[in-house]
Amino acid sequence: MQPLKRGAFMLVGAIIAGASGAFFAERYLNQRAIAIENSLRSEYATRSVIVAGGDLAKGTALADQHVALRDMPNRYVHAQALGAKDWQQIAGTTLTTAIDAGEPILPSHTLEDANTRLAQLVSIGDRAITIPANGSAAIAGLLHPGDRLDLMLTHRGSEGEQTQSLLKNVPILATGERTTRGRGDSASTRYRSLTLAVSPTQAARITHAMAIGEIQVALRGSDDHQLTAIPQIDQGMLMPAASTEPPVAPAVELIIGGQL
Repeated sequence: MQPLKRGAFMLVGAIIAGASGAFFAERYLNQRAIAIENSLRSEYATRSVIVAGGDLAKGTALADQHVALRDMPNRYVHAQALGAKDWQQIAGTTLTTAIDAGEPILPSHTLEDANTRLAQLVSIGDRAITIPANGSAAIAGLLHPGDRLDLMLTHRGSEGEQTQSLLKNVPILATGERTTRGRGDSASTRYRSLTLAVSPTQAARITHAMAIGEIQVALRGSDDHQLTAIPQIDQGMLMPAASTEPPVAPAVELIIGGQL
């Protein structure tokens, strides 16, 4: 082969080899970049978990105002950390340990044993008191442990029957024998008593109220913690008394000579 042709073949071969090398090098670099990107995405991916909204003491009965949602990297989140959809599992349960602000709340932080005594569900300083489950809504099983109620008292006063606000935003510990941790027959939704968590003074007020009248309950929304003033209601407010003023006779038009 002539030197000129040999040189041409070598040049073409070198070009092809160079192009192939560049192609495979670029392909390798792209694959490596994708692998690194996927690794970083996996390493720093986040998910929303329930955390303590502030420093929570042992014995705290968890309510909406005690918790918050926070996005945290997956690699640093406990495998049992709870998300928003899990809130109903722990709402109203009692902490078995203190939790610092921002720390994820785990199932192990709450009372999990189905045989837990009711006394273990009562926060420090509170009292549990049971009242009759008056009202068709309660008997039908529409109330659940963890719900919050307003209590109203109907009794006979000096001017007849009166209804007034007794307590507001009171949490339910148990409906019948069913507690916040699911004690009792879960298949049965009917009950005739409600066990509430209240202060000692509130327990005394409820006890006296049951002695002089009948307590009715009104269910609050899950996120409603406002203490709205409720006026006292009596028969006069339900049915205003009829007016004692004589009725006004309709005006009579006189027509004289065809003129008004």
